[in-house]
Formats: sequence, C-alpha cells, structure tokens
Amino acid sequence: MTAVPSSIDNLQSAIGNFLRTPIRFLLLLACTVSTGCSQLIDPNVPEAIQSITEPQFGGEYLLYRPSNYDRKFTWPLFVVCHSSFPDSPNRRLRAWTQLAESRGFLLVAPRLGGEKGTRPSDESGLKKPLDDETHILAVIQHVRAGHTISEDRVFIHGFSGGAASALRAGVMNPRTFRAIGLTQPRFDPARLSDVAGRIDPNQPVFLSYSTADVMTGKEGRLCADWLRSHGADVRIDPAGSRRDGDADRHVAFFEQTIRKEPWMHIAVDPTGVRNPLEMRFKLLTAVSPSTYRWQFGDGGESPIAEPLHAYAKAGSYRVTVTIAGYPNGPHTRIMDLSVPEGTLRPAHGPSAP
Repeated sequence: MTAVPSSIDNLQSAIGNFLRTPIRFLLLLACTVSTGCSQLIDPNVPEAIQSITEPQFGGEYLLYRPSNYDRKFTWPLFVVCHSSFPDSPNRRLRAWTQLAESRGFLLVAPRLGGEKGTRPSDESGLKKPLDDETHILAVIQHVRAGHTISEDRVFIHGFSGGAASALRAGVMNPRTFRAIGLTQPRFDPARLSDVAGRIDPNQPVFLSYSTADVMTGKEGRLCADWLRSHGADVRIDPAGSRRDGDADRHVAFFEQTIRKEPWMHIAVDPTGVRNPLEMRFKLLTAVSPSTYRWQFGDGGESPIAEPLHAYAKAGSYRVTVTIAGYPNGPHTRIMDLSVPEGTLRPAHGPSAP
C-alpha cells in the first residue's frame, strides 16, 4: 500500500522535470517578445545566456554570467572564438558554460567574420581578422562597463577557424589578454604576417591539438613551430580534442598562469613638457612590489616605482625592470622603446645601440 503514493510522487516529479525546461523557455520567449530582452537557455547551468549587441560597432555577442556573480569582487573574463559552420557563438559558449558556473568566471562569445579562412590574397582575407580584433576589444569594453572585471585575468581562446582571430587579438593586445588558448587551429602564417614582431614572450600560449590526427595535427604543429620561431612561450597539449573536450584543460592552464606567472607590463608616457626625449615609466602589475630596479638602456638606472628619465638622443633602447615582492620572484620584464615616440615592442634579439 505504501508503494502507491510513492509511485505517484515519482510520476509527478518526473512530469515536473519534463515540463520545467519548456516552461522556462516559454517564459523567456514571452520576455523577449514583450520587453525586448534576449536570452537563451542552457539546461546545464542555472542562468540564462544573454544575447547582446555592443553599441560602438553594433557587434553581437553572447554572455554567460555565473549565478554567484557579485559586483563587490573582480571577476575573470574568458573570450571564446568560434569556428565556421556548423560551429557558432552559441555552440562555442555552451562548451564552456558549466566551467564558468563551477569555476567562477564570466564568459563571452563574439560573433566573428574572419573564422572562415578566406585566402590572405583576398582583400576580405586581410580585413576580416582585423575587424574581428576590433569587435573583440569592443565587446570586452562593453562587458567591463557593466561588470567588475579583473584587469589581469582576461583570457582568449580560439577553436579551429577561430584560432586566427583569437591569436591576432591576443598577441596584438598583451596588456588585455593574460594568456592565449588555441584548440585544433586552422593555421595560415600569411594571415598573421604583421603580428610576428608583436609576440610577447611573457604571454603564454596553450596549444591543444591531436598529434595523431593527420590533418589537424599538421596545422597544430605548424602553428606551434611558427609561434616558437617568433619567440612565443608555447605550451603543448598533445591530447587535444577535435571538438569541445579540452575546455577544462584550458581553464586549468589559465588558473595555473594566474597562480605562478606574474602579470607585468611596462607603460611609457613621453612628458612632452620641456624635453621631447624625457619619458615617464610605470609598471602595471597585479601586486605591490617591494623593490624596483629600472634600467633604461643607455646606462641610466632608477630604484623608484615611476621614474622620469631623459635620453640624450633619439633611438631605440632596451628597457628592463626587475621587481621583488612577487611570489617566486624576483621577476624581470624587458621591452624595446623607441624615443621620442614612446612606443614599446617586445624585446627580441640583441639590444639596439
């Protein structure tokens, strides 16, 4: 006799579980029609995926914000770049939403145009990756305007045809992206010819591809060899998945980067007051160093946090800063500085005179 009510309870529970997702979907559909909000349901996570248009260039992107998000704290941000059809921003985002919910980071998937792998000789083949970079940066700016995002914990990942856009945006903006992740990249070095000299050896690249796969493994090795030849810090995951199975390994790598590798970037601002050759130096870092040692490349040095230094003549100089007080320190950053322009590039090869 006691088994009958239990069976009825179980049946009611099963019916409720069956109806819950469709009802939730219909409620969100009604919200979209009546108020203009745009949301998508992922049954594997408690929050809805938001579909947003950033106002600067009108680019579309998807956003997942974990259920425990709190504006009182700063949060990591992961940008995931999709490949061509049948991949999409929606599919790319859903490969990561459960990790965003369980590990605590915001997740965005911009809608890109350069993932189709057009030939570099075509005008569109050169323009689309540049447009993607602009769109990705605008999306990050828009997300930051409405959320508290950590300056030193923004990461970018590219899957297959989206790897070129992720790699370009990451390499060209090392102060924005702490590290870069690529899975099964479709790789054509001609599409990145203007990027080679911008690679920062202190920005790690986690490259995941299947060495046993003849086609994708070949392009993965080509990508790894090209990055290494231009001074990149490449880490290889030889068990890479052809689809979505390695997102957890990329998240683990990014978390390890936060724990073990310092975020340090030299910033230079020409003073432009009396002497056009005078520069103000500053180190952007996630900690407060206990000591500084600046070397300006012309024999001058300084122990203060934000020194001023006047060069005797225009030229290119290798600037070095070493700090103590960071875990596993001391740590050093080196950049090549053009004077009087005040532009910086990652240091490669011997110092300029």
